[in-house]
Amino acid sequence: MKTHSKMFSRKLSAVVLFFFITIAAQAQDYIYMKDGSEYRAKVEEITPEIIKFKKFDQPEGPVRTVKVEDVISIRYQDGTEEAFTKVQEQTPEKTTEEDQYVYSFEGDKKEKEQPEKPKSKFQLNGHDKYVSLGAGYGNSYGGAGTRFQFRTGGVVGFGLHVGLGVYPNPFYYVSTGSFAKRIQFDFGVKLFVYKWVYVDFQLGMVGRDQEYYLYNTGDRSDFSDVLFGPALLTGCDYIFGKHIGLNIAGGVSFPFTGVEGNGGSGPPSPKTNTYPAIDAGVFYKF
Repeated sequence: MKTHSKMFSRKLSAVVLFFFITIAAQAQDYIYMKDGSEYRAKVEEITPEIIKFKKFDQPEGPVRTVKVEDVISIRYQDGTEEAFTKVQEQTPEKTTEEDQYVYSFEGDKKEKEQPEKPKSKFQLNGHDKYVSLGAGYGNSYGGAGTRFQFRTGGVVGFGLHVGLGVYPNPFYYVSTGSFAKRIQFDFGVKLFVYKWVYVDFQLGMVGRDQEYYLYNTGDRSDFSDVLFGPALLTGCDYIFGKHIGLNIAGGVSFPFTGVEGNGGSGPPSPKTNTYPAIDAGVFYKF
């Protein structure tokens, strides 16, 4: 008899426990989020923008909030369910300093990720940073020769280039009665003021003396020495598509043609002259 009484008592306790668990489960609200999560809560207040609630297992805890636009629905303790839909307005809103941060449910303040600014087509095609090898005629090619160039930066950048070539007009040696060509070189620094357009400062061999310059091909005077000096040019390295480019530039060259005295008042100083300077060639951008 006592055994039956104990079994009945246990069954009754289980029924009562199940009853109270069911009541407790029904006494809480469920907030279902768009990201698939849910909150067991006690909803405190609903506004057009946010929902205020307390966690069900923290009835004395802080009031928390979620945005209405992030919520799918709320199932209340009485079994009714409320769905939320919000159409976002397309009108731009002013951004305040506080809008630059987001807050987690634990109250942590985190900086918002800022979207990257779209790059220009110039940068996407790799025209802002590259190396190239070209062939042409002029100062930066060492006469008729080749030019290696490196460019870096962005829409505004700078570049370095070196050239190696031969003087196109053969030098005449009076003593031998023969003609010879002389290898020449050039070094330059470019400031790209906008995309392909640049200002170029060069230094190197630019021609021969006896008042003859790199581009004079109508005379065969005897050779004395190679002209060496700086040059300043402006031009562009325009790239067609992704690899093939055209170089054209013009300016002034200031080669040293000798030395001249100072009338006994000091040591002799370099004697310079001014000549036109040009560059024209094609190149391949790697």
